[in-house]
Amino acid sequence: MEITDFAALVVAIAVVVAAVFLVTAVNNLNNTLAKLEDTAHQLRDEGMAAFRELRQLVADADAELDKVDVVLDRADQATTAISETSKRTHQAVQDPMIRTLAVASGTSKVARSWLSGRRRRKTDAAPDIDLIEADGRSRRTGGR
Repeated sequence: MEITDFAALVVAIAVVVAAVFLVTAVNNLNNTLAKLEDTAHQLRDEGMAAFRELRQLVADADAELDKVDVVLDRADQATTAISETSKRTHQAVQDPMIRTLAVASGTSKVARSWLSGRRRRKTDAAPDIDLIEADGRSRRTGGR
């Protein structure tokens, strides 16, 4: 064997070793790529499921907001109705109440006036009493 044959043999062995190394590396890369592809599919499937769930939650929240809007509208209508009823009740009661109080006040004044006049008449109509003084003269006293 000559040196050229020996060198060719060493190069051939190196090429085979390099080829085996490259084949092994490509095989490992291929396996890693397959695992990455599976992971990407899982992520996509989970992401789609999460997206569907999110859309459902948004739809449910929207439906709940619609219910809240209805409740708020009804509360606003009730508040308006209560306010209107209160205003009308106030208007309906206020005028008769003022008139009643005015009549009561006037009646009270008339009653006081009548009673005080009656007391004055009673004291004016009371009999005069003659008092005899110590010197024998009489003095007339009235109710005044």
